Amino acid sequence: MRTAVAGTLAELGDERPDLVVLCADARALALRFAARHPERSIDVGIAEANLMGVAAGIARTGRPVVVCGMAPFLVRRAAEQLRVDVAGPGLDVTVLGVGGGVAYGTLGASHHAPEDLGAVAAMPGTRVYSPADVHDARWAVRDAVGGAGPAYVRLGPRENHLVHAGDERFGPDGLLDGTLPADVLVVAAGATVAPALAAARAARERGVAVAVLRLVQVWPFPAAAVRAAAHGATRVVTVEEHDTGSGIGAQTALTLCGSWSGETAFLGIGHGPAPVAEQEGLFRHHRIDEAAVLDAVMLERGSM
Repeated sequence: MRTAVAGTLAELGDERPDLVVLCADARALALRFAARHPERSIDVGIAEANLMGVAAGIARTGRPVVVCGMAPFLVRRAAEQLRVDVAGPGLDVTVLGVGGGVAYGTLGASHHAPEDLGAVAAMPGTRVYSPADVHDARWAVRDAVGGAGPAYVRLGPRENHLVHAGDERFGPDGLLDGTLPADVLVVAAGATVAPALAAARAARERGVAVAVLRLVQVWPFPAAAVRAAAHGATRVVTVEEHDTGSGIGAQTALTLCGSWSGETAFLGIGHGPAPVAEQEGLFRHHRIDEAAVLDAVMLERGSM
């Protein structure tokens, strides 16, 4: 995603002469923008709290700002500045957080941020995005920068599985696989969309009608889209590279409560220590991989 988004930022810099891009030593995202527009690019170094303060100051002059950095440090180390200086006054600052969830794998717990989406969604007036692949990421960055007020986009640090063809129409949510109404609806976001699609294909081979709804903008939560997609389903499964207590699982439960009476399964990052492993290994550990989604989809038929 970093290469794709770097190109998008450079294009946005050409299109918007007032756009400023800041980074905290996260040069991969900002290099192409900086090469074209060095007078509008600032690297503050490894100082995330200061980065947010600088972004807020520039945004108060009326300029839109994009902030680039590592997600675990932007949403934890700079949480106070992000909330008080940027989100509180509703400034036009888009935060691009690389490596949310457990994407940094073997770098360990200090570099994991399984709470990033929910933490930023709790900040006043902030839009939150979790793209599944490079096509979603380009759309999300453009939508975030083009909107009013603060936004956060979680980006993967490495290659993500492609879940779209390049000529598709993109948006904040959409049905990627299957037809509605379906027996089972799988709701997924970010890096868990690919295993959800693979599990859906395997379930259909076993005779189960499954549909996959992928969410890109996860906050404000697309409640109407989830409610409509769940209509007629007997089971809803959510899967996310995130703490289920504050992510799409919790929001789906709130959305369907009182208006839907089927079975549910919420797959996400659990509490407690995790092994040092690559992202795929951590997906297996936390049971948010293809096998776990398939188990959750097939549960009602006793086909674990």
